[in-house]
Amino acid sequence: MRTSVLSLVAVVSVLLATCTDKGGDSDGTASSVVATNGDSTAPGSATDGSGTISPGTATGPGAPPPGTGTTVTVDPTTTSSDVGGGPVNSGPGNTVGAPNTTVPGSSNTARPPTTPGTGDPGAGGKTGGEPTGSGGNTAPSSPSGAGGSGGNAPPPYQGPCDLLSDGCAEAFSMTRAMTASYTGPLFQLGLASDKNAPTLDIGQTEARTVDLTTWSEYCGGRESNCVVSKIYAQIHSGDNDLLPAVWAAPWGPNCSAGGYTCAAKFTIEEATGLPILTTVSPQEYALSNDNRAMGVNGGSNAIGLLYNGKPVPNQVYCCGVFGITHRYNEEDVFGTDFMVALAYGWKDQGGCCIAVNCGAPDSYCVGAEEEENNDLYDYGKSPLENAIVVTQFDPSANAVVTFLNGTQVLSNSPPKAQINAGTSIHLGGGGDLSQPDPVLMREAFITNVLMSANDVTALKTNIEAFYPSLSFQ
Repeated sequence: MRTSVLSLVAVVSVLLATCTDKGGDSDGTASSVVATNGDSTAPGSATDGSGTISPGTATGPGAPPPGTGTTVTVDPTTTSSDVGGGPVNSGPGNTVGAPNTTVPGSSNTARPPTTPGTGDPGAGGKTGGEPTGSGGNTAPSSPSGAGGSGGNAPPPYQGPCDLLSDGCAEAFSMTRAMTASYTGPLFQLGLASDKNAPTLDIGQTEARTVDLTTWSEYCGGRESNCVVSKIYAQIHSGDNDLLPAVWAAPWGPNCSAGGYTCAAKFTIEEATGLPILTTVSPQEYALSNDNRAMGVNGGSNAIGLLYNGKPVPNQVYCCGVFGITHRYNEEDVFGTDFMVALAYGWKDQGGCCIAVNCGAPDSYCVGAEEEENNDLYDYGKSPLENAIVVTQFDPSANAVVTFLNGTQVLSNSPPKAQINAGTSIHLGGGGDLSQPDPVLMREAFITNVLMSANDVTALKTNIEAFYPSLSFQ
């Protein structure tokens, strides 16, 4: 973009939170299992088959104090569920919490941890040809590894790109693998105070979510001590990695000092406990040397973009948040950007004549930023809490189509600009990387084919499942 932008309010508040584990056991082993009886649970060890339960502490609703020997009486025919999901037969007069108590007529036994993929039979388990055999209950399955022979195996991991028949042309995420085949790091951290210090790659757990076990020591316990020095491309790793801008853009900013001048501070989102890329001017990202991307078609071909993030309240900006563009030092030509717009308000000729203008000075809008001529949809006077934006160019219909949180909100044919998108990838800045726009991004991808309405629905379902604490309405 060629002109400057004035912010109405440039306040973005991102709260800190500690990381939470999202995927159960990360080492691929089945969890330890304890003996249960009704609502009470007693941590125990394997028994000799006599029905003896080792000393333990009862927990759960209505559980007795530790070691009190409270008796829980159940019907002899009752079957209750243990923590692993397998049936546990209960005999009369089962005693929970009392040390070395023998329970006649019961096969309810405690079990030790099991090895991955095997049931752990007890010596005196079920009889009578039941599916679990003579060895007792089988081990439960672990979310990230193989479970017991009697447990249900977890479904294989699917990232958003796995849901598309033709996959993604390129994908980035601060939080997880975007495809099951990608096992590399998600992003890289550098020290804000020392651009020459060794960097730290942030990888994945076995559950395919971001591994946040190393950042705190590296960053001295403070997120703001670190910057995001690289966002790894998950389809064409290396060639399409995103790096902080290092150029003096034609209309600013000047990132030519290099290092981390235009790198975003590392931020963990309070609502999820996961990283979220957070940029404020002059922070923005592009390919090394602002090269053209590998594997991305561009031009007037089919283009699909998905962006999962948050709108920034009350801030007017110039450009798209993520997409494919001309290089920063090439001439601005209508249609040579195709980027997701997630915008607020507008400026008049005296302020900014080419901003991503919504329909009113206090409206929020989404759509496509197309290098000055843009196709946009106003969705209201208040920002959405969270946004899944899918913006596409359909060359057969010569149309720009936008979905917001799973619902189609825009279909313009013809687009306001003749689409001829470049294949440089920019995040947080438009074609010439001038006047960077604010970004709150969890993940994003590019496709060379169109996504159907069913694809968009499946993507929304996948995203909601991975971010259960968020609302995309």
